[in-house]
Amino acid sequence: MVISMRRAAYLFVWTPLLVGVTPAAASIEIIPSVLVSQYWSDNLSLAADELREGGAITDVSPGVAVTMRSRRHRGVLDARYQHLSYRRSGETRGFQQFSASTNSELAADFLFLDLAANRTQSAISDQQAVAANNLSLTSNRTDVSTYSINPYLLKQWSSHWRTRVDYAYRDTRFNAVSANDSQTESFTALASYAESGDILSFDLSFNAVRTESQLSSRPAEFDEVRLNSRYQMNPNWAWLLNVGYEEDRYDRATVETTRGGFGEIGFEAMPTRKISINALIGERYFGDTAALRLLYRYNLRTGFEAGYRTDITQSAIEVNRANAPATVISLFDNLGDNFLLNEVFEIRRSDVRAYYQWARSRGEILAYHEIRNFQLSLNREVIDSVAANWNWSMTAKSTLEVALSVRDRTPNTQPESDRLTYALVRIESQPRRMISVGGEYSVTSRSGSAIQEYRQQLIGLFVNVVF
Repeated sequence: MVISMRRAAYLFVWTPLLVGVTPAAASIEIIPSVLVSQYWSDNLSLAADELREGGAITDVSPGVAVTMRSRRHRGVLDARYQHLSYRRSGETRGFQQFSASTNSELAADFLFLDLAANRTQSAISDQQAVAANNLSLTSNRTDVSTYSINPYLLKQWSSHWRTRVDYAYRDTRFNAVSANDSQTESFTALASYAESGDILSFDLSFNAVRTESQLSSRPAEFDEVRLNSRYQMNPNWAWLLNVGYEEDRYDRATVETTRGGFGEIGFEAMPTRKISINALIGERYFGDTAALRLLYRYNLRTGFEAGYRTDITQSAIEVNRANAPATVISLFDNLGDNFLLNEVFEIRRSDVRAYYQWARSRGEILAYHEIRNFQLSLNREVIDSVAANWNWSMTAKSTLEVALSVRDRTPNTQPESDRLTYALVRIESQPRRMISVGGEYSVTSRSGSAIQEYRQQLIGLFVNVVF
């Protein structure tokens, strides 16, 4: 069942009352708005070149943003309804989008509760035409509703000891029978010890993850006991040692050994205050593991990092472990993860990220190369991805934004790579305090696909009024 906007509103309203926060005791801000846009597309249905048809699109999107703050509670609700009219066919479509999240302190400095619910739109299958937004007349798009519950205990027992216990539940549902709904539960217990000056520190943790999905006849389960230790020899050098035991259980676990101890040893070097190098080597399951990461921070807002990782993992757990540091998310990153079978594979990943923020501009670029070798089916896929974003404040009231996302996916079952590309140029100006106007141009294309190739150009003008 897809989450409704009414349920998200209940989450936003009733949670503060649960912790004793009344509207009179909180700071509440309500900001309604309406966005009106007019677009023209040369390929409304993302069809092949010989079948493409263009047309005009009118987009009217009213919305409201509500924020509630108090000493023990913070809640944010952002809701918008998108109404699209297509002049060529006389067709109309409507999309409901919202996000609601709350963070509450149930017991002072001890018990906390995070709740979240949202609805967005996403591609149903990566084997069909993939749109970058809701504007195209394609059937390969549906509502995706997610809600999560995360209560946790946090206690600082002394200057040396700290504990945290988390339970988290996440439910993801697609409004399409062909998509893969999933439910994930996780339990984490962590005890940390650190000597004065962090000369010697230990983290002892237990982590249990259980994921159910429509594509698997049995849940994918992952249990891990881990001890991470760090010894600071001097200000520029520290030794790292991580050991533990883990076990994966899933559909194909009867024919693959996915349990046993693991270990990693490495170091962290800090030759200067701006540079750090982290390296680890180890063993997991039936293979060796290694990780290397270089970080250079010119200041808090400008830096560079690069890394390499080789590991033995499996698809359901890899999605849950995903913790890429980038703030710019590739439009097509993780596309297709919902359709992977649970199977152990060797992963080799190299990535580079650079970012900066100056007085009037900021930018970021993330690129990675990833190879997945599946152990049982002998399948192999290579993914290359680049995502970039640049924003420039041309004047005090006008901005220019440029974005690019490219993803190449090459499985060994097809002769050439499947490339998805999206590029955007957007200009926005604010002639009045409550009004902003602008225009944008975008290109979406797919090439090398064994299913369908297409290209779409989209030009639009918009007016956004905030009341």
